[in-house]
Amino acid sequence: MTPSPGLRRLMTTCGALTVALLPHVARLPPWISATFALAVLWRLLAEQRAYALPSRALRVVAALAAVLAVLANYRTLNGLEAGTALLCLMAALKLGETRAARDHAVLVFVGYLLCLATLLHQESLPRLCFVLLAVWLLTAALARAHRPLEASSSTHPLRLAARLLGLGLPLAALLFVFVPRLEGHFWALPTLRDTALTGIGDDMTPGDIASLARSDEPAFRAWFEAAVPSPPQRYWRVQVLESFDGRGWHRGATRADASAPPVAADGARYDYRVALEATHRPWLVGLDTVLDWPQTLARRNRAGVLMRLGRGPRELQDLDSRFEYALSSAPSARVMPDGLPEDLAQRNVELPPGRAPATRALAARLRGASSSEHAYIDAVLRRFHDEAYEYTLEPPRLGTEPTDEFMFGTRQGFCEHYAAAFAVMMRAVGIPARVVIGYQGGDWNRYGGYLLVRQSSAHAWNEVWLSGEGWRRVDPTAAVAPERVRQGDGGPADAHDGVGVLADWAWLGRARQLWDAARTAWYEGVINFSAKSQQRLLDALGLGAWGLRGLALALTAGFMLTALLLGGWLAWELRPAHTDPLQRAWAAVCTSLAAAGLPRAPAEGPLDYARRVAQAAPALGDAMQAFATAYVRARYLPYAVAGDLREVQRLARRLRLQARKASR
Repeated sequence: MTPSPGLRRLMTTCGALTVALLPHVARLPPWISATFALAVLWRLLAEQRAYALPSRALRVVAALAAVLAVLANYRTLNGLEAGTALLCLMAALKLGETRAARDHAVLVFVGYLLCLATLLHQESLPRLCFVLLAVWLLTAALARAHRPLEASSSTHPLRLAARLLGLGLPLAALLFVFVPRLEGHFWALPTLRDTALTGIGDDMTPGDIASLARSDEPAFRAWFEAAVPSPPQRYWRVQVLESFDGRGWHRGATRADASAPPVAADGARYDYRVALEATHRPWLVGLDTVLDWPQTLARRNRAGVLMRLGRGPRELQDLDSRFEYALSSAPSARVMPDGLPEDLAQRNVELPPGRAPATRALAARLRGASSSEHAYIDAVLRRFHDEAYEYTLEPPRLGTEPTDEFMFGTRQGFCEHYAAAFAVMMRAVGIPARVVIGYQGGDWNRYGGYLLVRQSSAHAWNEVWLSGEGWRRVDPTAAVAPERVRQGDGGPADAHDGVGVLADWAWLGRARQLWDAARTAWYEGVINFSAKSQQRLLDALGLGAWGLRGLALALTAGFMLTALLLGGWLAWELRPAHTDPLQRAWAAVCTSLAAAGLPRAPAEGPLDYARRVAQAAPALGDAMQAFATAYVRARYLPYAVAGDLREVQRLARRLRLQARKASR
């Protein structure tokens, strides 16, 4: 059975509203989504079977119950989460009184607000694409509700909505670019701390970094002003762990660590910009070793760790959104080459008493057989390389003595296992050593011109302090799995097209890079469009020195140009239309009947003309009556369908053929 026009209109509105709600389903309590779904199903059934809608008193009681339910669930009616939940329930209740076009319009505007809430949760390019789809469908539903004559057409409202949104796009872009930008936000949204945190933490126990290495999410992107460091130099420092409790490694910071360490800058220097994804922690990432950083945004402690500054002089601020900053680094720089402070020397040789006895005994034997500290380090690395140690993301679980069990039992591990064991081996013979965790590698994106470092590049390595050299980086994982350090050969000259299995399909790797470049361009050009970006645009237009007057002039000129373009389009749309198919069929019939001696009088309507033709020429009566009736129905009645036009054209051809026969 063909749905009625009212049911089709309601199905369109409910479908568009459901699409707008979809991004929120995962965050909403299940009972809210279920309530909305049941309300939609009941309302469609009521429309189909002509059930009576709920009374006003019942709707008022339901609205109060919905408000109390949201208040009980969220403890507030304020904020993005509670507000979204209340919107969904109110949309479900509004369906209980939806009759006229005005009610459909209210539901559509609730859908628009849900789309806005989607972008407030996360301003990503995939979400924008989905929101644009939802807005298109909502606008089509609005067009169908207010233009019932076209309600039977499935495509015309969609075409009309696309046209309206396309016409509004230039004006939206103009306002976005030239309306003065204000620093900060017009609203304050609570931080969504219940979401899963990703990135480098403050501690390291077996399995932590291995779990990160299974994540393909971006960690950060880096744009270099000139040369890009080679893969073996791409060590991105995040955190330094100096305290060992026998199982895990932790930060051992004290107040003395607040000052930056002395650094002797040697070798090549790289200037670059980092866009770090939200980590919900204050630690920043930087190419080892960072020499210069924005002093107003971050500070560096004695371990070389960068931290984002808060409002107070000692306050740190977590990264709850994407954060950009500029750095300068020298991978070959020497840190603390002239001497190690006494407290650091003591802290970085400490081992918990009685722990890892077999590893300590091995360290003593190797040190006794080595002529120097350098020779001892080489001996430990050679042991990892020559003996049956295996690099794996899924090592066996370790017990109460993880270091001894790894060194002499399982011999299978990830970078954290090798870094932890190496540090114990160094400290066991009195060489200051610590564990550094961060990222290693990076893939060159040829389309965006930046290095992309994913969570899968999370890595742990060591630093040992040697007299005259300072803190020297040692990566024991490279002795076991050198390909781990060589991965991400993505420099501009030798970039590969994908990572992991994607490298086997070049086109898929290029598509992946292109998509990431598009997402990055979205962040760079739209999300991060600030007052400085606006000023650079004005400078390019020659209006930079005019300040707000330059913005006003650019905005006025843009409005005038947009008005001219829209005026030209309207002139084209409103040009005198050609005769439509119905009118052509009617004119052809009138011409044929006039040739047969039955011309139509100027003031004679279709039905009157048909009756006169039937009286004057009974042989044409039935055909003329059928044609006139079909023509009037297609021309004047609402909800005309394409089949009516085809029927009119068929009857016109039959009538013209009979008229030609009658005129002979």
